[in-house]
Amino acid sequence: MRRRTVLFSLTFLLSLMAPCLYAAQKPYSTGKILDVQQKTRDKVDLYLVNTPVTTAVPYFEISIEFGNTDYVAEYTPRHSAEQLPEVWGPGETVKGRVDKHHVYLQRPDGSELTLIITKRSPVDKETIKEKPQE
Repeated sequence: MRRRTVLFSLTFLLSLMAPCLYAAQKPYSTGKILDVQQKTRDKVDLYLVNTPVTTAVPYFEISIEFGNTDYVAEYTPRHSAEQLPEVWGPGETVKGRVDKHHVYLQRPDGSELTLIITKRSPVDKETIKEKPQE
């Protein structure tokens, strides 16, 4: 009976600790912003006699290089007047971490901004050789 109680207690404690083991985050690494573009996409609000009434919804498309990979990611602001930090321009370095489907960039105030990855491509570090003139 005592052995069963100890086994039950141990199993219970391990089940409480399991979520903590999965909560470990990857450390931040330094990346380089390649391009920042503000774009819009149309959102259908309603249909009037089979005609869609749309609203332009702004979003940001950011190209970032982390290590040997270029990521193109999107961020949809909470409201139309929200902007990205001013220090995030092309050529600037930024701290962040990459997950399977997201890029988490650290803002200057220490908070994180979550972006959804839309494209990945390997970085081509080789220089392009010029063709000889004929």
